[in-house]
Amino acid sequence: MITAFSPGYITGFFEANYSKNQLLTGSTGAGICLEKGVTTTVDVIPSTKFRLKIFINGILYPNALVSRSVVNQMINKSDCQQELIINHFLNVPILCGYGSSGSSALSLSYALNESLNLGFTKIEAAQKAHVAEIKCKTGLGTVLGTYYGGAQIRSHPGAPGIGKISPIPITNKNTIASFTLGHLPTFNILNNSKLIKLINIFGRQSLKQLIDNPSSDEFLKLSRKFSLQINFFPSELYRFMKLADRFDMICSMNLFGNTIFSILKNNEINEFYRLFLKSNIPGCLLFSSINYSGAKIVDSS
Repeated sequence: MITAFSPGYITGFFEANYSKNQLLTGSTGAGICLEKGVTTTVDVIPSTKFRLKIFINGILYPNALVSRSVVNQMINKSDCQQELIINHFLNVPILCGYGSSGSSALSLSYALNESLNLGFTKIEAAQKAHVAEIKCKTGLGTVLGTYYGGAQIRSHPGAPGIGKISPIPITNKNTIASFTLGHLPTFNILNNSKLIKLINIFGRQSLKQLIDNPSSDEFLKLSRKFSLQINFFPSELYRFMKLADRFDMICSMNLFGNTIFSILKNNEINEFYRLFLKSNIPGCLLFSSINYSGAKIVDSS
């Protein structure tokens, strides 16, 4: 059994970039990797013909489209007389702006490559995951971000090996605090051409400003401004954002999810938690350190 891990990912702002070549399609913008993410295992069992089972947190998902797309790209089913049992274990909420689809795809591509000795390089395997996200319209820049880890500016779009990033200096003494009110499928956003045009205008402006001043505070301020410009803040989260401002904790939105996040110093964690309880918001609270390693194989036993 092979096990791989990919960090979760929060996008603060972005600009969508499309190309006929799916490896060149992607996004510029900025985001941050979480130590909480997706762990994927692949078990290979001898069989008379190819079989595939995909589980997410222990539940069978026959129509896990992104994972199936990764498998379809990486293997020739007619030559694979084996049963593959794929288990995705997520400790970030699904469809809430934590990059779960891209992280699942990337961890799967690494684990599948290793378990079947397919011979792809790390970048080639990651590119399969990126293309799966593009095909399924579940994301644009998550795979590039989680490939490298850390807090980052995505200055050039595309898959790993093509897209380019530069770091936003944030120490490992910071914690990412967030909570979500529920699902918001990225597919619906990426199919809204009017919204994408608006996103691209403000995303391009935000990127230029962050490149000039790459800091955690600037990242949060620009991310918040971006979410407000595209009219994305739900009223409950907007009220919490204004409450947190009183304590100098800058909050913004996870893109895309009904989710808010902030980058905290260790002495601010208890205050954020207290404000969350005070707000009486029925959300799912999550604290995570920043991941700097990026996706990787964690067990090849």
